[in-house]
Amino acid sequence: MERKTLAIGIVVIIAIAAGTTGAVIFFVQPPAGAGGKTLVAATMYGPVDLDPIVAWDSASIDVIDQVVEGLYRYDLGDPSLAQIPALATDNGSWNGPATEFTVTLRQNVKFHDGADFNADAVIAHWDRMAWALNTTGTNTVIITQTAELYEFPDGTPIVSSITKNSDYSVTFVLSGPFIPFKALLSFSASYIQSPLHYASLTNQYIDTATGDIIGTGPFTYDGYEVGVEVIFTAFDGYWDGRAALDRIVLSEIVDANARNLALLSGDIDLLLDPMDELLDMINSTAGLHVEQGPQGTVVQYLGMNNNLINVTFREAISYALDYDYILNELRQGNALRMKSPVPEGIMYADTTFNAPILNITHARMKMQDMGFGTALDATSPGPDDWLWRNSNFASFSYTYNIGNNFREQMLVLLQDNLGDIGVTVTDDGMTWGDFIYRLYEIGNLTRNMLELYFIGWGPDYNDPSNFINPLFTNRSVASNGAQYNGWLSSGNSSVLNDNVQLLMEAALAETNPVTREAHYNRIQELLVERDFPWAWCYVGMSFRAYVDNMIGYDLNPMGREWWYPIDFT
Repeated sequence: MERKTLAIGIVVIIAIAAGTTGAVIFFVQPPAGAGGKTLVAATMYGPVDLDPIVAWDSASIDVIDQVVEGLYRYDLGDPSLAQIPALATDNGSWNGPATEFTVTLRQNVKFHDGADFNADAVIAHWDRMAWALNTTGTNTVIITQTAELYEFPDGTPIVSSITKNSDYSVTFVLSGPFIPFKALLSFSASYIQSPLHYASLTNQYIDTATGDIIGTGPFTYDGYEVGVEVIFTAFDGYWDGRAALDRIVLSEIVDANARNLALLSGDIDLLLDPMDELLDMINSTAGLHVEQGPQGTVVQYLGMNNNLINVTFREAISYALDYDYILNELRQGNALRMKSPVPEGIMYADTTFNAPILNITHARMKMQDMGFGTALDATSPGPDDWLWRNSNFASFSYTYNIGNNFREQMLVLLQDNLGDIGVTVTDDGMTWGDFIYRLYEIGNLTRNMLELYFIGWGPDYNDPSNFINPLFTNRSVASNGAQYNGWLSSGNSSVLNDNVQLLMEAALAETNPVTREAHYNRIQELLVERDFPWAWCYVGMSFRAYVDNMIGYDLNPMGREWWYPIDFT
């Protein structure tokens, strides 16, 4: 399929938004004669990685989810996020040792380029995954950043082979027991594209600026003008029925004020991230509606480079943060305190441990344990408060993506809060792409370029391993930005109950749910009360703002975007 270029009407308005200056680009509905129903949605950033087997950020997956499908997906209208068949027709079946998983495939499904979906298409996808993981030894580009989700901790691919039972039945043969495997099949890197398209991608990934994605989903991907918009068109032959929408324009508006003004001015239909301070204004504006979704499962945390910032320093920083100010002022009461790396709503979440709270005296005493300010009074408020603020015992840079209002405000809070323990925080704001590529170590960028940073993590699938294993493994992999090492934190202990790395590996293969839950409870206890790899900040309450006549949109705990059910009355 050739990539299509579609033109839409754009109104360029020179405006001074609240707190910003410069050119603001507002995107409007297509001009008269364009025909059909068009959804115009606004987002902060477009896709960073268009290729499903590479993408690992929400902006990219929001695009992919409309076009490409997997064997399973989540029922986003169900608060419990039940996993339901998509390109499969049943829930699949395990063999006794949990090393083989058999799936019956949906028949009479077409890819957007006319190719048939069948067992051969599934096998073609996993052949490409084997290339991306370099299991084949033929990947001369780079191993996909999502590799850790598809490998055991020792680097062995989870999927050893696939057996074709018939044109519409396959069996996944695993290298060992992997209990979350069915959940993994709902992640975007497991989504299946046309085998004809794969044939054009020999030894290469899809280029985000010029490439194409060809799936079986309700919308075709028509192109991305970097920095401007992504265009989608309804797929007439969608197996579950054609979408009511004819077209989607996903407008990229980096500036938070500009995005919100675009909704208030009537230039967009759906705003994915309304500003907390404007929720009341938007909701009281004629023709607009703000919807609060269920408690989310996306955690937001202050990352700390564990290689450069030792555990005592991390504890001091954790106890110096004003979490109430974060929740009540920066988030306007629209968030809940994060008390564990596994949020409520995800299996085996445990929020009963003693997560750090604001306690300047405790934080200063930790600084004194490292030899800083030993002659000063650590109490707060105390007679030496001003001396602590002017001591400059250490300096750390804070990295965040410019245009994210909350993360920009966190810079000011960090400079104030950490000043109370004699730590200077410097501004290292940058674009989303520059930030995320440092975090994921892409190109010549490394996570050692980060010291303090603010980031979120949403579940790829509903299992605690999806938070614990990618974010805290001791392997040098994409998502462990903090570079936490469970072996070192335990003093290289081989005692299972003290070693986060051993616990996370054991939990992957544990078929007894009681034992598995005990492993995850202990992991959470060690991370929250002993190791302080991050400062646990908040779990958001999800909000979306959109026009009154838009129906069929489901907010969900995973924060996934699914625009197929949307219609306009």
